[in-house]
Amino acid sequence: MPHTPRNTQPFVGTRDRFGPELRQRDYTQSVLAQYAHTRGYDRLEVPALERKASFSRQVVGASPWPEWNPKGVFELDVPDYGPGHTHTHQNTPAVLIPEGTVSVARWLASVLPTQTLPLKVFYDLPCWRNEAVDTLSPGKAREFRQFGVEILGVASAAADAEIITFIVGALRSLGTPGNAVRVRISDVGVFRALAERSGFDETTTVAVKECLDALAECRAGKDPDRTSGLDTRLDALLADHPAETVERWRAMAHHVSGDVDPGLLAALGDVAPGHLERLSSTAQALRQAGLNVAVDLGVVRSHEYYTGLAFEVDVVLPGGSFVEIAGGGRYDHLIGHFAANGPGTVPASGFAFGIERLLAVMDACGTFTDTPNHQRAHHFGHSTADRLLVPKPTGDPVRDYLRAYATTSDHIDGRRVDLWVGEATDTDAIGRYAQARQIPETTSC
Repeated sequence: MPHTPRNTQPFVGTRDRFGPELRQRDYTQSVLAQYAHTRGYDRLEVPALERKASFSRQVVGASPWPEWNPKGVFELDVPDYGPGHTHTHQNTPAVLIPEGTVSVARWLASVLPTQTLPLKVFYDLPCWRNEAVDTLSPGKAREFRQFGVEILGVASAAADAEIITFIVGALRSLGTPGNAVRVRISDVGVFRALAERSGFDETTTVAVKECLDALAECRAGKDPDRTSGLDTRLDALLADHPAETVERWRAMAHHVSGDVDPGLLAALGDVAPGHLERLSSTAQALRQAGLNVAVDLGVVRSHEYYTGLAFEVDVVLPGGSFVEIAGGGRYDHLIGHFAANGPGTVPASGFAFGIERLLAVMDACGTFTDTPNHQRAHHFGHSTADRLLVPKPTGDPVRDYLRAYATTSDHIDGRRVDLWVGEATDTDAIGRYAQARQIPETTSC
C-alpha cells in the first residue's frame, strides 16, 4: 500500500513554537508573574473548557468585546461517559475559552462564601477565538495567550486606579519606557445613557458602539484610513434621529481633545449627570501621578459587559505605535450572573494583555537584545504580601490611592506590597483582610 504523506501544518491561525520565541515568552510571563506577586496578587488557573452557557447573551450580552461574533468561539460537546465508555450520562455544550475574565467570574461565584473581599488575582491562560481566516495577522490569531489581572469585590474607584498603575508598572518592568505608555479612558455609563435616551434598539446600539470603538482606534493610530468610511456608517445609523441626538453622538464620536472639555460637557453633561465630572477628576489625578492619560469617549469596548470606567492601552515609540496591547475596565454585573444573589452583587475591575502583542512591543523596545537580569523570587507560604499599605482617606479614593502608590517606589526593595483598595476604612475590616491573606505588617500613609 503506497505511503500517503500526512499534513504536517497546524491549523490556520495557530502555530508551532520552538526555541528563542518560547524563551522570550517564558521570560515575559515570569516577569509579569513576579510583578503581580510584588503587588499582592495571587495566581488563579481555570480550565481551558468552559460551559457554553457562560458566554450566553444573558451573561455577557450581545457584544462583550469589540468585533465580537458568537460564531467566533470554538464549540464542542463534552460527553460524560459511564464505565467502559459504553453509555453517556449527559452531553454538555462547551467552548474553548476565548478570554479569561468570564471564567474568573464563574470561579469567584463558586467560592464566594469562603472568601474575604476584595480579592486580587492574576492569570496566564491560552485562549482560542475562531477568527475569520481572512482577518488573521501576526497580532490576531485563533490561538493566543492572555495575561490578566482582576480585583474582585470592590466598587471603589481606587481599584480602577490600581489596575491602571499595574499596567504601567508591568510594562516598565518589561523594558517599556514609562513615557511611551498611553492610557485612553472612558465611562461606558455615558454611552449607555445616551443610547437609551436616543431610543436605540439592540442592533443599532451594537452597531453604533462598533463605530465608536473603531473611530477611537483610528485616533490612536490604528488604520486611520478607515475614518471616512466609519463616519459615513455612523451618519447612516443616525439618519432618522433628531438633530440634537445626532449632534450628541457626533460630539462623542469626534472627541479629540483628550480631556473632558467645555464643549463635551455642554453636549453630554446632562446625559449621565456626574459621570463626565468623575471621569475628568480621575484623568487629572492619574496625570498628576505621572501617567499619560487621555479621555476618549469612543473607548466603549462593551456597553453590556462593562459598567463604568473602560480603557485601552497603547505603546507609542519613535518607530511606531502599538495600539490596544491591553484593555479592560469595570464590570460590576458579570460575577453576579453566576452568584446566588443575581446580577449586580459583586463589583469588579480588571484588564488583560495579549502576550503576543506584548512580545512585539518588547522586541521594538530592545528588551530581547540584552542578557536579562530578572531574578524571580518564589514564595511558597500562604502569605500573599509582606506589607499591607492603607491610604489615609481624604474623600477622594483615587488620589488617596495614588498618594500611597507613590510611596512604594516601584517595589525596588523586593518586598511584596499590597495596597488597600477596599471601601471600608475601619480597622476591623482591614484587619480581617490582612488576616485572611496572612500579611504580617499593616501600615498607613
